[in-house]
Amino acid sequence: MNRKKIFASLLVIVLILIIFAQNILLTEVPSSPAEGAVSIPPVEAVMPAPPAEVTTPLPPAEATIPLPAAEATIPLPPAEATIPLPPIDVTLPILPEKETFFTPLPTERKRENVGMDKCIKCHKDQSARWEGTIHAKWSPSFTTPEKAKGVKIECETCHGPGSLHVEDNKERLFIISFGPGSKDTKAEQNTVCLKCHEKGGLYYWNGGVHGRNLRCADCHHVMDNISRRYLLNKTSEKEICFQCHVRQKSEGFRSPHLSHDEAKMTCSTCHTPHGSSTQGLLSASSVNENCYNCHADKRGPYLFEHLPVQENCLLCHKPHSSIHRPLLKVRQPFLCLECHSNLPVKSTGMPDPHNVMDPRSRYVYNRGCTNCHPMIHGSKHPSGARLQR
Repeated sequence: MNRKKIFASLLVIVLILIIFAQNILLTEVPSSPAEGAVSIPPVEAVMPAPPAEVTTPLPPAEATIPLPAAEATIPLPPAEATIPLPPIDVTLPILPEKETFFTPLPTERKRENVGMDKCIKCHKDQSARWEGTIHAKWSPSFTTPEKAKGVKIECETCHGPGSLHVEDNKERLFIISFGPGSKDTKAEQNTVCLKCHEKGGLYYWNGGVHGRNLRCADCHHVMDNISRRYLLNKTSEKEICFQCHVRQKSEGFRSPHLSHDEAKMTCSTCHTPHGSSTQGLLSASSVNENCYNCHADKRGPYLFEHLPVQENCLLCHKPHSSIHRPLLKVRQPFLCLECHSNLPVKSTGMPDPHNVMDPRSRYVYNRGCTNCHPMIHGSKHPSGARLQR
C-alpha cells in the first residue's frame, strides 16, 4: 500500500514539472525563431513510464528547481569577413658600385680595330719606348710583302681592338692590360703572349710551376728595354729569379757559378724558367747531363767507374754554393766515409792509412782520400781499379 502511494505521488510531481517547463518555453521563446536558433516543438503528450521496481524509498521532493531559459546562439561570420594579413615589406640592400666583388662588362657592343695611329695620339711616350724593343722591329720572313704587312705587331695585336677604349678610356675592361694592376685574369694575360710564344722553350709552360702561378708580365716588360736581353722587368736575370728564390740569393755571393759575369753564366744556363720535363726545371735531361755541358772531362767513358759519380753529381756536390772545395757537401775524408765506412784495418805496428781515429794516420797529415785516390770520378788506366791512376 505504501509503495502505490509513493509511486502515485512521484508520477504527479513529474507531470507537474513537465507542464511547468512547457509553459515557460511557450512564454519566453518567440513565435518566429531567429536565424541560427534551434526551435523546440511543444510537448503534446507524455506517455507515462512503466512502473519500475524501487527497492530503496526516495525522499519527497521539497522544492522544484526551474530549468534555465535557452540562450540564443550567435551566428558565425562569413569567411569573407576575415581580416587580411598586412604584406611583408622586404627591401634588398643597395650595394655601392665601387665596392662590388665583380664588375660586369659595361657594354656588349662589338669591338673594332682603330689602327696604331689612333693609339699614338694619346700614348706618345709609350710608343716611343716601344719602338726600340724587339717586338717593334720584328718582321716575318714571308715571300710576299702583302702577307707580311697583315701580321706586323702593333698595339692592337696584344691589347685587342680599341674602338671602345677610344670612346671611354677610363674603363679598363674595354681593352686588355697587363701587370698586377690589370682587371684581366692571369690566364687571359698569358693567352695573349702564348699566341706567338707557345712553341719551342714554352712547350712545358702550362705544366710548369711558373706557368701555374705566375704571369708573363711578372718577369717581362714588353714596352721598354730595361734589360739587355729578354725584355725583363729588372736589369739582370738573377734579380728576377732572386725575387722568389731568396735562399739561392744568399748562396750566390760565395758561389763560383753565380758570381761570374752574366754573359758567361746565369740561372738560365742550367734551368729553363718556362718549363721542363725534368725535376728542378733543368735545361738538360738529367743532372749529370747538365753538368757535362761545362765539365765535359768528367763525362767518361771510364775503364773503372765511380758509381756515385755516374749516378748523380749532387751526391757529392752542391751546385749553388758550398764552404768546401770544390763545392763539396762535406769536406774530406768525411764525405768518402759516408759510403766507405768499412775500410780494412792493418794489424801491424805501422800506422794504418785508413784508421780515422789514429793521429798518425794519413787522414791527419794528408787531409783527404784524393791524395792517394786522385781519379775520384773514374779511371782509364788498366791498374786504376782503386782510382789511383
